[in-house]
Amino acid sequence: MIHPDDYEENIKIWTHSLETGQVYRTDVRVLRKDGSYRWHAVIGEPVLDDDDKIIKWVGAFTDIHTEKAFTHELEQQVTARTRELSQMYESLKKSEERYHLMVEEVQDYAILYLNHKGIVENWNVGAEKIKGYKAQEITGKYFGVFYTPEDQKNNLPNTLLELAREKGRAVQQGWRVRKNGSLFWASVVITAVHNKNNEVIGFSKVTHDLTEKKRADDKIKLNALELEQKNAELEHMNKELQSFAYISSHDLQEPLRKIQTFASQILDKEFQNLSDLGKDKFKRMQNAAQRMQTLINDLLSYSRTNIQERVFEKTSLSKIIDEVREDLKEELEQKNAVIENNDVGEINIIPFQFRQLLYNLISNSLKFAKPDIPAVIKINSEIAKGSHFEEEALAKETSYCHITISDNGIGFEPQYSKKIFDVFQRLHGRDQYTGTGIGLAIVKKIVENHNGIITAKGEQNKGASFDIYIPLE
Repeated sequence: MIHPDDYEENIKIWTHSLETGQVYRTDVRVLRKDGSYRWHAVIGEPVLDDDDKIIKWVGAFTDIHTEKAFTHELEQQVTARTRELSQMYESLKKSEERYHLMVEEVQDYAILYLNHKGIVENWNVGAEKIKGYKAQEITGKYFGVFYTPEDQKNNLPNTLLELAREKGRAVQQGWRVRKNGSLFWASVVITAVHNKNNEVIGFSKVTHDLTEKKRADDKIKLNALELEQKNAELEHMNKELQSFAYISSHDLQEPLRKIQTFASQILDKEFQNLSDLGKDKFKRMQNAAQRMQTLINDLLSYSRTNIQERVFEKTSLSKIIDEVREDLKEELEQKNAVIENNDVGEINIIPFQFRQLLYNLISNSLKFAKPDIPAVIKINSEIAKGSHFEEEALAKETSYCHITISDNGIGFEPQYSKKIFDVFQRLHGRDQYTGTGIGLAIVKKIVENHNGIITAKGEQNKGASFDIYIPLE
């Protein structure tokens, strides 16, 4: 009746009871009539005669199959849970090992653990690299050793610990001291560590060496201060320039006018009394005074393009061209010249300065026109994105008004296309063409005041062309 898997153990217990007379007790699976086995708790006690000899056994079988099955299932669950906890423990153990290895190997940050009194208990490679101490040299010491004497005197280390204890976290940047006595700029975060009762049991401390960033920031601040000083100096220079402009327009021009007046009076009244040499000298004196007058006026114009307030207005370019055409009416007639232009809508410009720009460029074309050919000055314009033009300096997505001013004059050699805009730059002698060499410098400055660019192209005896790009915004 006993299940084969329980038989051997059962015989062993029963034999022991027969030999010793001890109570027979065991759990076995017993065969039922239907062929199934069920767990039973079996107990058998010996019955003795007067001579204490066993004459029979009295016992009972109790069906415990349901309880046994429940216990078996519970044991399986406990076994499975135990296995699961064991795996979790191993995983946690490996994770903790990896965490410690990671902390230990981090070299860009000093990672410390302090006890509740601020004593160093843990020290990673980064801390050794940044601060210079080996772990055995610093473990067990108060972390305030890293602070400057002044910070120690002001009790900064303890203040940071108290702040972290109260707020949970303390953040600070300042100078710290390495083992060799050198200073480094540190960014420090101290975080309080709590137990399950929310009591502070220690602190984690992370330090990042920001010395290079500190130096860069200090350099930026110094540069900003120098820039501020330079701006103040520039503002002072601008005021001096305005004073110079005032002197030029009044004090300097007054003696020139007197020189020209007296020279003219002498030539008118004393002409007969002068030798030919004297007459020549007086005429040359008048011409020099006139050139000086022109130079002062040109310098004044150039200075105004620097100091004038830049007020942009929606203005018709065609209207400005018509005004300049009217101003230069006599010169155009003398040169038998014409100005051809297409119609352009309003653009955002500084009207006074742009009028001066066109005046200078058209005057330049008239000045350098070929003597035997009627001058033709063409002004064309179009509006398009920077990507539409072949000029690399333009922003691709910005819209520009492109103005081209070309003529059929004497032109210039291509190698002078950039040099031509320099102040006092002249490509021809004074005896051939008048002027001070400031006109195109004024044009360039006006274009720059409009946040634009200007380029020049030319060929000897084939005319000159100027391309102006003014952003619409």
